[in-house]
Amino acid sequence: IFSIEGRALKLNSAADAAPFVAEILAVPKLVEVKLSGNTLGVEASKAIAAALKQKADLRVVNMSDIFTGRLKEEIPLALEFFVDAFIDKVNLHTIDLSDNAFGPHGSQPLCRLLIENHHIETIRLNNNGLGTEGAKLLHKAFIDAAVAYTKAHSPNPDAVDPAAATLPTLKSLSLARNRLESGGGSFFAIACERLSELRELRMPQNSIRVEGIENVLRATAKGCKKLEHLDLEDNTFNKEGSVALANALPAWPGIRILNIGDCLLGKEGCELVLKALTGSHGKLESLAMIYNEMELGGAKLIPAMMAGKPNFTSLTLNGNAFSAKADVVVQIRDLFRAAGHIDGLDELDEMDFEEDEEEEEEEEEEEEEDEDVKKSKPKKATEDED
Repeated sequence: IFSIEGRALKLNSAADAAPFVAEILAVPKLVEVKLSGNTLGVEASKAIAAALKQKADLRVVNMSDIFTGRLKEEIPLALEFFVDAFIDKVNLHTIDLSDNAFGPHGSQPLCRLLIENHHIETIRLNNNGLGTEGAKLLHKAFIDAAVAYTKAHSPNPDAVDPAAATLPTLKSLSLARNRLESGGGSFFAIACERLSELRELRMPQNSIRVEGIENVLRATAKGCKKLEHLDLEDNTFNKEGSVALANALPAWPGIRILNIGDCLLGKEGCELVLKALTGSHGKLESLAMIYNEMELGGAKLIPAMMAGKPNFTSLTLNGNAFSAKADVVVQIRDLFRAAGHIDGLDELDEMDFEEDEEEEEEEEEEEEEDEDVKKSKPKKATEDED
């Protein structure tokens, strides 16, 4: 391992980078590099990348937060040198470029890496300012990569249908905080249809609204049947997005982690999702549904949802619209405790709820039950009928 992580170094020239280039070259079998938490200029990047190009065993590269204070024109130039270094690395499986504000223009060198190196399994692009334009560029790169991979592994490359090509090597894609909005989310949705072996998709905090969320969910349900981890926190679902999620969930029987917190599912949406998880998805480990306007009726569906999930250890519901003192909350905590997970449910300390609201809701439920009982009773015969 070579690491200068978190040292706040400012490396501008090749001379600045020279001591670290020497360290890299001195490691006989370098498998992991950590450059994060420093700032690299174009010439320093060129020198370090040239050293890394000689390391055939490279597997993991962390280059998050390496361009702080650099001009936007510098970043693509620096990235080009690193792409040249990594493009032929058959052992490289993880690359993290998070927290680098390269924007749409800076994503162009990365596109070349995606298209030409089909061995990468994990890509982290969090907080890169991609926006819709960056998403458009990258989604095309994923599609081109799928076509190139399929042709390279086909006995008859000329017969490959580009529309059916897939990229089975990518397992994890993280795109948090990129201002994708619905347009960018929809572009990545098209790409996801090609990622047939994707296990983890993380797209939180992207201002994706209902239409984009529906596209993402439909596409991942169609193309990513082995999905295990889905994080769409802090986007907008409403009822329509919740319906799309409920419809998509059967496509992911192996889902382990589902984060749909702060997504405005609403009362009906929460209930739809919980019902879709009930009686299935036995591998589920964690469910986050904070700040989703879930009411008591939704909370009452949770004990049944938990049944048949032996690995279920984490449930977060804070900020919803029912009392933290409700009987069902006690029941949920008891279920976790019985399974050996005493802290399985979060504290529920910011519930959007007032006591009289729950009393009114319970009274309404009781009135509805009484009315149902009355309707179910046969009418007594009148004296005239006798």
